[in-house]
Amino acid sequence: MTDLDQRIADTLRERAGGAVDTDRLTARAVGAGRARRRRRRVGAALGLVAVLGLGVATAGGLPVPAPWPHAAPAAAPVAPPRAPDAPVAAAAPQLVGTDAGVLHFGVDTTRARYLGWESGRGVESVLVEVAGGRRVAIDVAPGPTEVEQARHEGMIYGPDRTASADFAGRVERLPPAGPGGEPGWVLRWRIGPLHARATTVGPDDTAVRTAVGALRMDQAHRCATPLRLTMLPANAFLSRCAVNVVDFPDSLDVTLTIVALGPKLMEVRLERHSEIAGGRATGNRMIGGRAAYLYPGGEQLELLGIPKAHLVARFGWPQQGFTEADAATVLGGARIADDLTRPESWD
Repeated sequence: MTDLDQRIADTLRERAGGAVDTDRLTARAVGAGRARRRRRRVGAALGLVAVLGLGVATAGGLPVPAPWPHAAPAAAPVAPPRAPDAPVAAAAPQLVGTDAGVLHFGVDTTRARYLGWESGRGVESVLVEVAGGRRVAIDVAPGPTEVEQARHEGMIYGPDRTASADFAGRVERLPPAGPGGEPGWVLRWRIGPLHARATTVGPDDTAVRTAVGALRMDQAHRCATPLRLTMLPANAFLSRCAVNVVDFPDSLDVTLTIVALGPKLMEVRLERHSEIAGGRATGNRMIGGRAAYLYPGGEQLELLGIPKAHLVARFGWPQQGFTEADAATVLGGARIADDLTRPESWD
């Protein structure tokens, strides 16, 4: 069992005797924000190396990187909403990756456009686009192992780096994934006690440096999605929230991960694509008066009747532990925004 697995198990044991409030994905973190602000602020020396040209600090906290002098992309069409009452990474770095409802850092949207965000299971991540259309993934966690566990489609990582000394602020060039491809670029660095990694693929490392310059450790955001789960199996809770808006509004992908002792794990995924003309018309199950379909393998349950979208609970391999009845409970309590293309209506 990894340190991350142990922390999840410990959390589950602590909560095993009580009810889980899932009325809102972000209630736990935002509700406790004011109290958490009073925690000790980090007064450590700035963790960004001088060779990167970064190191502007917020008062008493972690550094907020100085901007890179590059042209900015267009304003973001969609971004995670601010959570003004939640603690920020600069003041409470130990909270990064601990709550699926909150991202404890953000990016300057005049310099980078959000393409996705994710929080939970020990790490927080954003996928952004910078000037020139280049995509960069940034992962932040208290420990190096959690950072290295994060993966993003299309990126090149090379061997994992699991020692803090490996996060020394140097940009590493990696060979292309295949013939004719572009090389990968990975920057691993420290932000006070936190570990961070930025990755991209392209002809040079400009995109990585631009994205890191847009990083804001003095902001907190809600992991807002158009999907809200109001019912969970006994002693289960949301451990991860991931949103992909790379091709928004034409497509949208949301994944909410549920865990419980066992260990048990279930992924609930909402996929919206404009080219979906219609969904499955006939189900083989009923959930709260609505048609549902259990896939032949008996490991996925889909709630039918959602225009241009699929809502599926995956509880079989490689997930484990939960049952069809558990998946029906979760889908029966699922609430979806009336218009998936209107982020202002998301919870």
